[in-house]
Amino acid sequence: MSDHSVSAPEIPARLAAQGVRGDIAPADASSDIFFAAVRTTRMPMVVTDPHRPDNPIIFCNDAFSFMTGYSQDEILGYNCRFLQGPETDRTVVGELRAAIAKREEVSVEMLNYRKNGSTFWNALYVSPVFGDDGELRYFFASQLDISRRREAEEALHEAQRMEAVGKLTGGIAHDFNNLLQVIQGYADILDARIDASDRSARRAVDAISTSASRAATLTQQLLAFARKQELRDRLMNLNQLLGDFRPILDRSIGSGITLKRDLATDLWNCRVDPVQAEMALLNIIANARDALDGTGEITITTRNAVLPEDGGVARLEPGEYVVLSIRDNGPGIDPGTVDKIFEPFFTTKEMGKGAGLGLAMVYGFVRQSGGLATVRNLSGGGAEFSLYFPRASGAVERKTAGPIAPHTGGAERVLMVEDQREVGELGRTILEDLGYDVVLVNSARAALDTLRQDSEFRLLFTDILMPGGMNGVTLAQSVRRDYPHTAVLLTTGFADEAIDEGSRSFELIRKPYRRNELNDRIRAVLDKPGART
Repeated sequence: MSDHSVSAPEIPARLAAQGVRGDIAPADASSDIFFAAVRTTRMPMVVTDPHRPDNPIIFCNDAFSFMTGYSQDEILGYNCRFLQGPETDRTVVGELRAAIAKREEVSVEMLNYRKNGSTFWNALYVSPVFGDDGELRYFFASQLDISRRREAEEALHEAQRMEAVGKLTGGIAHDFNNLLQVIQGYADILDARIDASDRSARRAVDAISTSASRAATLTQQLLAFARKQELRDRLMNLNQLLGDFRPILDRSIGSGITLKRDLATDLWNCRVDPVQAEMALLNIIANARDALDGTGEITITTRNAVLPEDGGVARLEPGEYVVLSIRDNGPGIDPGTVDKIFEPFFTTKEMGKGAGLGLAMVYGFVRQSGGLATVRNLSGGGAEFSLYFPRASGAVERKTAGPIAPHTGGAERVLMVEDQREVGELGRTILEDLGYDVVLVNSARAALDTLRQDSEFRLLFTDILMPGGMNGVTLAQSVRRDYPHTAVLLTTGFADEAIDEGSRSFELIRKPYRRNELNDRIRAVLDKPGART
């Protein structure tokens, strides 16, 4: 053993100096150096005596006392299990116990509890200490609080899991949009052809269309979650959004919570992405619901605000804003955490019950929209989240229900490219019903071959995602270069960031599209000022 080491018999000598009873052995200067280092090191360390009942701790340094919150008197003489709690993994405890019984080294990571009840992840290394005669004398354990590392790993794993779920969700939504396109498209065709006096048939078609529209909205939310769709804002009124979204909100709060609305009748319009607005609203409602623990009241209010006359809000420029507020009558937010509520990965929920990203996404969305998200505790109890959106000018388009409009199309020739047979047949049927002369092909290569033989097409209407090595954006760019007299309209039910970037210079209609919507978009492309003829 080197001059800077300490043998097993020397350990009791230093323990005896602390008043710990045991066999006393002579100590030299090297042991003084060793124990001075152990006592002052930042790594928590303990020594246990396996020859005493229950293998108690007979030495610990100040770092161990600081990490656990216990004093020396509360530690010495007790087995290390006092650090365990209800969420400590019993399998890991069994692994540790088995290694000690076999007098073997062991390294584990386990959840331990401090004196104040808080938890920490402990990287524990335990090694038996043998005497010169080969007999076991003590167990020496070094420990390290690795809570930050574990939290970072769990956040990474959660992000990876969310990414995997996002990819799966995006793929499912893409296929689902194609199915919805067929359902919605043929419902529109039936709607245009049935007799207005046939109320039974009309109700059936309306039910199909309504269900398909709701499914399309859900699919858009899935794509937004997966970040596989370019989200675009539009002029809208938040009162109208709340009215359309009411059934989903009512279902999301549970039976024991009352949802109230206090909406300004003269509310200004704003420009936001409706899908992200709905997601933000759901996130805040879900947090309020959890805070109420099943019983209470949530109130949604809308109002107009002129800053700073309306009191002023930090980090918001003076001006006119539309304010959407959600308040509850729960216990409120801990004043010590209210300033961190919008930080990524910050959550007050139990482990596994919140990723800490919901409110961060809300904050980012509102800031990107030119506004601000705020939170405050109410004097009478509960919390209030407020979303400020800049006022926008213009009139909101209000769609009215009713029969599909009669044919208002043209006789132009259209080259349609769609690899899904059912969607392609539907598109051709809709376009022909609108009066267009349609040629349908199932790939970009086939479209180019067709154009080489016959280039007299006024419009290329193509899906973006297609097999065969060439997508719709690449096809559109080629047609724009080689056949400049042919206009382009893209369609997709799914697109990644790279494809969205390339598609920005072309008109785009999202699947599932309606019959009238498709016709309006085609006419906008073909009839706009400066359109090629």
